[in-house]
Amino acid sequence: MNKQFLIDIFLPPFFEKKEFDIKRLNKLTNKNFIYASKGRYAFYHALKALALKDKILVPVYICRSVLESLEILKITPIFYDLDKEDLNASIDSIRFLAEKYSVKALLVASMYGNPANLVEIERYCKQNNILLIDDAAQSFGAKLDERMLGTFGDAGFFSFSPGKPTAGHMGAFFWTNNPQYRFKKTTHNFLHFLTYLDFYFNRFKIYQYRKYKIFNFFSLLKRIYEKYIDITFDKMENFEEEILGGVLEAAIGSKFDFRQKYVQEFKDRFRGNSYFRVIRSIRGEARPHKFVIMAKGENLAKDLMVYLKDNKIYCSNGYQLLTNDLRYLPNAEKINKRIIEIPIENNRGKMDYLFEILQKFRA
Repeated sequence: MNKQFLIDIFLPPFFEKKEFDIKRLNKLTNKNFIYASKGRYAFYHALKALALKDKILVPVYICRSVLESLEILKITPIFYDLDKEDLNASIDSIRFLAEKYSVKALLVASMYGNPANLVEIERYCKQNNILLIDDAAQSFGAKLDERMLGTFGDAGFFSFSPGKPTAGHMGAFFWTNNPQYRFKKTTHNFLHFLTYLDFYFNRFKIYQYRKYKIFNFFSLLKRIYEKYIDITFDKMENFEEEILGGVLEAAIGSKFDFRQKYVQEFKDRFRGNSYFRVIRSIRGEARPHKFVIMAKGENLAKDLMVYLKDNKIYCSNGYQLLTNDLRYLPNAEKINKRIIEIPIENNRGKMDYLFEILQKFRA
């Protein structure tokens, strides 16, 4: 196939605008969700509502933005290890470090749409008076034990951004077990609208508009505004309600079911591959939004990424570990710099091309 046949950065599937129905969301989850402008600020509000201080257990493999809220609130992160099978929380590591450092708070994220071991972790937290925050930023819509992810523990949240199953320009929703928590809301309509324009032209419609360099101005201007404007306490702007409502409807409905189909095909086709292992869900009902593989070596991962990009297939590294101190994190050390992420698109031809290219790697 011609190398001009491109698989590029994550392009969210088409969704229809729909009024955001907070009552339906609350009924569906049995929680009372509150808007925050970003996932990191939803985490901030959860920490504030639970009056967390001192220290908290945090995954070593997760988006670095979680550290921002901890730095603001002067909370020390204690990093715990992961399960090599699905890159989610290792409950053995949580038990060991919670006891060793006398930690009474825990953040658990379900990575890549695959449910973490939240039932067992929640039970352990209740037995040991540990506050649990359920981070469903990468997995909203997934279920475990007939419960939606983001609803376990004492607080939870999910967020909207281009690379998530809830693919939108910005926004998040959180809940806590503190019904008295309130904050004075601010408004920055221009920045929200600018963020949407950047998302629309440079991510959502990138194939159509990337030849027009003028749209890069939105990205530059947004970054400048974000340096000087604090949106921690922002409300959802009126124009965003139908956008986020449509994304949420798609995420909890069947609009993204094509992802599960391709992920299952991907797992079947590359089971037992000599060069990489497919990261898969090991419990519950997953909501995958990208292919995730672990190369069988750091140098092999580099070679595979070069090979994919040479064939015009977009791919990216997994997360950088949040600490270099891996004394108690043996699994994190083993997966470090070996994770590769590849977009899933609702395009049979592109997915066939991806599978074909991967099968030819070092054939």
